Amino acid sequence: MKKIILFLIITSVVLIISCGKPNEITQKFKIIVTSANPGYAQSVWIGNINNKPYAFMASGQAGMVIYNIDNPEQPQIVAQWCDTTYSSWAITSLSNYTYTASGKRFFEKLDVSNLDSLRFISAFTFQGYTGYAYDISSIDTNFVCVAARERFYLCNTDPNFPDYIDITFPNCARGVFVVDSFAYIACEQLGLYIVKVKTSPQLSISILGSCNTPSNARNLFVKNNLCYIADGRNGMVIIDVTNPRAAEVVSHLPLSGYACRIFIKDTLAYVACENAGLAIINVKDKNNPILLETVNTSYAKGVYVPNGPYIYVADRDQGLVVIKQEE
Repeated sequence: MKKIILFLIITSVVLIISCGKPNEITQKFKIIVTSANPGYAQSVWIGNINNKPYAFMASGQAGMVIYNIDNPEQPQIVAQWCDTTYSSWAITSLSNYTYTASGKRFFEKLDVSNLDSLRFISAFTFQGYTGYAYDISSIDTNFVCVAARERFYLCNTDPNFPDYIDITFPNCARGVFVVDSFAYIACEQLGLYIVKVKTSPQLSISILGSCNTPSNARNLFVKNNLCYIADGRNGMVIIDVTNPRAAEVVSHLPLSGYACRIFIKDTLAYVACENAGLAIINVKDKNNPILLETVNTSYAKGVYVPNGPYIYVADRDQGLVVIKQEE
């Protein structure tokens, strides 16, 4: 009888505590605004024009769309560059120039210093080859690397000194990230390839090593000798690239949806997972990444995180989605 009474007392205390402190899911990342975008948003890049921040959106057949983000919570479209013959998949910017991976057009370089009159600088269009540019990364104002399906290109974008070289891949080169003189390439079923690139005294490319991933390596981000891969249905993969000739998988984290783009800021990874939205992951311990939160956007295709509390997502259906990290 005493045991029964004691059990009832303990149960009552537990119930009182539970009722007094209900379990709540605290979300630190909240959608602040969505801004409609012409075409299907594919990726987003935050860069400067005349020292002011802008969001550059690769918008498929709608080309490049530029947003004024002086007030991140009220983004406004201020310019657009559209050539309906080609689809814009990815954009990078540097010193008032933008570089766009434009499908069957290898790249387009624009001077965007005057938003009222964007100026075409140079381009390269595939001739007699079914290449398709998916991603682009700038080395400096005159050199870019492009992931273009079965080929990877290193190119001089200066119209006065046009030149390029390429190497062929047996599978699809979908993403590229350049650090110093190394280009890291996401090659779908082949995983990661690491390439040495030189622009002087002449253009040169040499493959140093590779590392397979379980699924489709779509995009990547390199920081502190670690390569973070958006690996399709497999989620996120972390690879140690300290020795490019012997890169090895450190860990991986399964995610919902299809991991297609990734951005690293401080100790957090932001992964665009298409219909599963944006996954936010703590990567402080490379051996044990932890999913912190998922923000439910409609169809997240790209993500960029500059300094400050705002996260910019290219959402295929919703356009530019601005998320804020709460204190």
